[in-house]
Amino acid sequence: MPAQLIPEPANRYDPNAVRVVCAGHTVGYLPREQAKRYSPVLAVLIGQGWTPQVGARVWGREDEDWEGRDRRFVGSVSLDLAEPHMIVPANMPPSELHALIPAGRTVQVKHMAHSAQLVSTRGESSIYVTLHELEEQRARSTRTLVEVRVNGVAAGTLSPATSNDLLPVLAHLGGMGMVAAARAVLRGNRIKADISLDVCKASSLTDAWLNSPPAAEGVRPTVQAEQSIEVAPTQQWRFVVPPGWPAPPAGWVPPAGWQPDPSWPPPPAGWQFWVMD
Repeated sequence: MPAQLIPEPANRYDPNAVRVVCAGHTVGYLPREQAKRYSPVLAVLIGQGWTPQVGARVWGREDEDWEGRDRRFVGSVSLDLAEPHMIVPANMPPSELHALIPAGRTVQVKHMAHSAQLVSTRGESSIYVTLHELEEQRARSTRTLVEVRVNGVAAGTLSPATSNDLLPVLAHLGGMGMVAAARAVLRGNRIKADISLDVCKASSLTDAWLNSPPAAEGVRPTVQAEQSIEVAPTQQWRFVVPPGWPAPPAGWVPPAGWQPDPSWPPPPAGWQFWVMD
């Protein structure tokens, strides 16, 4: 599920505090050492009018104290975050209606042109790219490849094998009036940079995504995901159930999208559910 990251410079305990909000409710804070690293870039986004948002995993179960006298709902929240300098792409997303292909595997781009001006001083940057069909004329034949564009300018092509994996995705999105887009990593320096994509091939996409790919148009990106960071709960290991959620355990029904955790006894012996988006 999505989580918003809100810096709190006026927090009396830590000026670098970063609050984590899910479904409009504060579920915890980034650990102090992580908050110090992430608060500057998050504060810049907030100052520009954007609300940083990242995927979160919410986990919860019913628990008892050691004497079995007190029953309570406990849980945790973890976030997927890249390094601070990589969480916001160096360029804006495509202005046209587009859908981001889900991450899957790393694909190298056969380089034709460079976009070295987008590389950060750290030698790498996260960027948006768009993918397009390209008819390549050969001596006696033609072949269709996937061309990678950065800010509308051709930056390279994918190999024939990788192109064949992705061309059905481009055709599917094109039929829905959308351009295929992807997150990429640009590595190098100001005179030469290489591009690698992180994309899912056509055969691995779910029916749910194919039926309703998340479309966007000119929206500033959510932060990039890479590493998992556990959120410090607002109360020690206690998850506060947002208003409107079913009250566990009597008659409790898991929200849509939640699945039983196979490591926990099934209801009514016990219950524990997780959700991941």
